[in-house]
Amino acid sequence: MTPNLAAFLSMISHSEGTDRAPDPYRCCYGYKHTISDLSDHPAVTGEWKGESLASLGPMYATSFSTAAGRYQLIRPTWQQCQAILRLPDFTGPSQDDAAIFLIKEKGALELVNGGRVSDAIDKCHGIWASLPGSTSGQPQRKLADLIQAYGDAGGAFA
Repeated sequence: MTPNLAAFLSMISHSEGTDRAPDPYRCCYGYKHTISDLSDHPAVTGEWKGESLASLGPMYATSFSTAAGRYQLIRPTWQQCQAILRLPDFTGPSQDDAAIFLIKEKGALELVNGGRVSDAIDKCHGIWASLPGSTSGQPQRKLADLIQAYGDAGGAFA
């Protein structure tokens, strides 16, 4: 893993807020549940059913998020990554591999490795709701904050 990719992954964790958790890989959306069984995504094992999104407004009143782990992967996204990559579990290395796969699938891996972090964020905002440009309707981080987090994590710029 390149230093820029490691910094970008740290930036995603910062953006999603999991960097505040004692173990970001065990963090679930809303911080109300900590994953104990990393054999699979907690919404797959049945350990956790997700958290309500009602606090985001009336249009989310009946919606739930299954975002879990360092990169807040929702159950269907995780299951797609797990099947394609044949990931054995939901441990940190598997979550990292899934996030890297998603970055690559969006055509952002070369941008990340080349230090073009703003362009990479633009390519990835469809995956992570917290990234600027997301159309999910959920709160987004400011680009300047993410650029700072990326740099603080050792990322180099083009």
